[in-house]
Formats: sequence, structure tokens, C-alpha cells
Amino acid sequence: MSDFEGKVALITGAADGIGFALASALGRAGARVFMSDIAADKLEERAAEIGAANAPCDVSDADAVAELVDRAWTEVGPIDLLCANAGVMVSGSILEARQEDIDFIFGVNIWGIVNACRPFVRKLRETGRGGAMLLTGSEHSLSNPQYLRTVPMHLYNLTKHAVLSIGDSLRAELASDGVQVSVLCPGPVVSGLATNSSEFRPARFGQAVEAGPPDLLGVDTDRLAELYIPADRAAEIALKGIREGVFAIPTHAFEKDDVDARHRELLAGFDLLA
Repeated sequence: MSDFEGKVALITGAADGIGFALASALGRAGARVFMSDIAADKLEERAAEIGAANAPCDVSDADAVAELVDRAWTEVGPIDLLCANAGVMVSGSILEARQEDIDFIFGVNIWGIVNACRPFVRKLRETGRGGAMLLTGSEHSLSNPQYLRTVPMHLYNLTKHAVLSIGDSLRAELASDGVQVSVLCPGPVVSGLATNSSEFRPARFGQAVEAGPPDLLGVDTDRLAELYIPADRAAEIALKGIREGVFAIPTHAFEKDDVDARHRELLAGFDLLA
């Protein structure tokens, strides 16, 4: 998708952070935007800022997302670009996490993306249209970042790595459908992710544990602070990646070192055993 002028874009997780930045950037590029988020009041306020249509939605609810796609398609027009951006942060151990925390982060970060892609693709196939989708992953989709190795983000790592696999599988499934698939893999971005994940957590997943600030023992916090980029910059990179047809879209150059280390480790196994 080389041009966004006149295109219709549906964005989930659009009331804050990268989602709102994507909505704003797409609007400036001439797209007609439909925004969605679980935070209904904040969504309405942010949508009003850029004159976008909007509707609240819990992406972990497959039926609700299907209704959202239908509504956006009807109110704004056939969707050309799906930005499956909604995501949450739950830190902690895979082995010791509460089941409700696992259900919550899987429900949003993994199933929330699948729930959005399925009705979108059905609509495209019914109408014989092509399109594009941007799935928001993370630098954790590409590797376990070296500078965060001591931070207990294991559940989050798991779900974001899954997003890359979802994208890879979808581009294989959609190879003959004219649907472009990209995965945004941002490093540190200024957003309200941690706060929003607790504040707008659906009741069926139970209450969030008051865990306090993440344990940054062993992390160079001065360097970490310097790595953060504004959400607008991440959105700018994302749209450039879509225009250029890039599959995995990084936002920070240092991610390349982590990817290189991961692949050297994998290739070493072949050298030794295969």
C-alpha cells in the first residue's frame, strides 16, 4: 500500500500512544479513520480532536470485534487498512503467573489481533478487495532485548513473539488475496500502556495485582530513558514501512543487534547438529 489518500483505516487501541499517533498520521495522509478502544470516554475525546469516527470495543471479545468491523465498514466505507494495535502489559513469570493474568494478556495481545483479522479478511474476500494490515508487536517480537534481560517481562515477551508468528502465518495464508501484512516491532515508545492495562482491564479477567514499578535491577536506566521515542515518531516509521512493503518494521537501530544475536544462536545449532 503505497498511498493512504482516500483509504479507510480501522485502528484498535486508538485512544492513546501508538494507536492515536497512527490515527492522526493516517488522517493527515488523507485517510478516513475509524478509531476504537476499550477506554470509551478517552476514545471519544481523542477522536473528536482529529474528527474521526469511533466506537468502543473490547478486542478480546470476538463477537464484539466482528460487530466493530461491520460498523466501520458501514459508517465510513470498505476498510483498506486494519491496524490491529490494541495491546496490554502484564509483567511477571510464565511459570508463576495467575491464570486470570495469562487469560487477559493472551486475550488482548494474541486473540485480540486474530479477532480483528478474521472478520476483516472475510469482508475483503466477500467483496474481492485487496488491503493491508498492520499488527502491533514489539521489539520483543524479534528477540528478548539484551538491555531488558533482567526485567521480568516474560509473559509480555511470549505474547509479542506470537504476534510475529501470526503475521508470518497470515501473509502465507493471504499470498493470493492481495493483502499486505506488516508487523510493527517498536522499541521503547512514550505511551500509557502500563497504566491503561490496569485501568481498563475487563472485569471478567479479575483485578490487576498492585505490583508497583517494574524491577529494573541490572538495567542501565539512563540509557533506557534515552531510548524512548514519541509515539508520533513510531507511527511515522510504521506508515513508511507499510508504504515500502516491509514485513517486520523496527523503530530503533539497536534492535538489529538483538536480532543478529538471536539468529547467530539459532545458526550455531545447525552448525553443531545438522
